[in-house]
Amino acid sequence: MTATFRISDRILEYIQTGGWIVIEEISRQFGIAPEKSTKTLAFLSEFGFIEFDSDNTRIRITDLGEKFLELPEI
Repeated sequence: MTATFRISDRILEYIQTGGWIVIEEISRQFGIAPEKSTKTLAFLSEFGFIEFDSDNTRIRITDLGEKFLELPEI
């Protein structure tokens, strides 16, 4: 698994608690540059795992993202 997929999985697990999370919190929580977190979040959004609020300042996990986390590890 590449580093990008590992961080994507960790982000989904982190935001799984529900509710909206401020995007800057993701960068701080995982110690990654804002540019990298923005690209990772865009990827997760493109595939429907997360959604952005109307101002693009917060994210939350989608039902699909929740289902993805329920998949068994291979």
